[in-house]
Amino acid sequence: MKVLLLTTRVPFPPDSGYSIVIYNTIEGLLGQGAEVSVFSLNPQSHFVDVRHIRDPLMSRVNFQTSYIDNSQSVFGAVSNLLTRRSGQIMRFYKSASVAKLRNFLHHNEFDIIQLEGLFVMAYLNVVRQNSNAKIVYRAHAIEHQVNAASIQGTFFTDIYKRILSRKMLRFELENLNKPDAVLTISESDRSKMHALGCKVRLENFPVVLNIDLYNIEIPHVEYPSLFHIGSMDFQPAVEGLEWFLDNVWNDLRALNSGIKLHLAGRNMPDEFYAREDDHLIIHDELEDGKEFIGSKSIMIVPLRSGSGMRVKIIEGMAMRKCIISTSLGAEGINYQHGKNILIADTPDEFYKNILRCSTDCKFCEEIGENARKLVEKEHNVVPASASLLNFYRELTSG
Repeated sequence: MKVLLLTTRVPFPPDSGYSIVIYNTIEGLLGQGAEVSVFSLNPQSHFVDVRHIRDPLMSRVNFQTSYIDNSQSVFGAVSNLLTRRSGQIMRFYKSASVAKLRNFLHHNEFDIIQLEGLFVMAYLNVVRQNSNAKIVYRAHAIEHQVNAASIQGTFFTDIYKRILSRKMLRFELENLNKPDAVLTISESDRSKMHALGCKVRLENFPVVLNIDLYNIEIPHVEYPSLFHIGSMDFQPAVEGLEWFLDNVWNDLRALNSGIKLHLAGRNMPDEFYAREDDHLIIHDELEDGKEFIGSKSIMIVPLRSGSGMRVKIIEGMAMRKCIISTSLGAEGINYQHGKNILIADTPDEFYKNILRCSTDCKFCEEIGENARKLVEKEHNVVPASASLLNFYRELTSG
């Protein structure tokens, strides 16, 4: 089976939710005997100098990148209002990348070409015109909902963002039934895709990990301690963390319990640095995200908007962390509240769960152990990759 993954960004190194999902897909398919190629856009906003990557997995795939300047000028922002197309999507569609992809397809044959996310769906027609492969669209999220989640600002910026969100929804709807199949990463998103009118084959494959890589011995775990980790260029994450700091953290600080909150993630907004003190600690650059997760005790995920599955929750569960999340943050995970995760949707629920976890170490550890068992059962890359490859075989034989 020859599979091509067309990605919005370079998945090496796997240091964000998107790249972790792609990386584990590559590793899992290779483990099942598939031949894997990767064609990655390399946008300026997330540029990776691949010459410096020394990941052995990269040498096992047929790998091609195409640099794109996806920055946006004021003129470009204004022109987005005057065209029917989604400017956010078209910023990732460049003639040079079209030519490079077309040439790549002319020199390689594939059974499956998987478009990883909405921002590469603009290349679907190019793929269709230059390959006989079955085309799969993997929706990492319902993108217009993620876009709408960032609507919170001045009157004029809100109007602008609403217009962009509507254009993105139009793009999603216009392209929803063009591939041969659609994959989601949460059952909730699968239901939403069906409601949007998806009529092609629609399946769900959740986030998976190589769980053996998460058996890490940490010499010292800071207990009690709170932590949040995730890319801060994801607006719903920023807004959720702001909500937590304003509505929960201030009350926790008033207790003078000494508990510390550690924040880690790329592109941390300046507003969070302004709050930094002896109890709220910001980690600018992490050399090892797994080591950071392992060294803290209680993960918080105060997400209040968006869609998809939170990869960092799966990673935290794999490392036996006690996680306190909103129900939206834990969406797509087959969890049991009070057994393998704690769900908190209000400030009071966060406050009470944090107090319990920070004063009952045994309870905290039990939640973490049960979380690990859940990941071993439902998010293990080996059986999931076998299922994915069987799905490909069914699609190509039908």
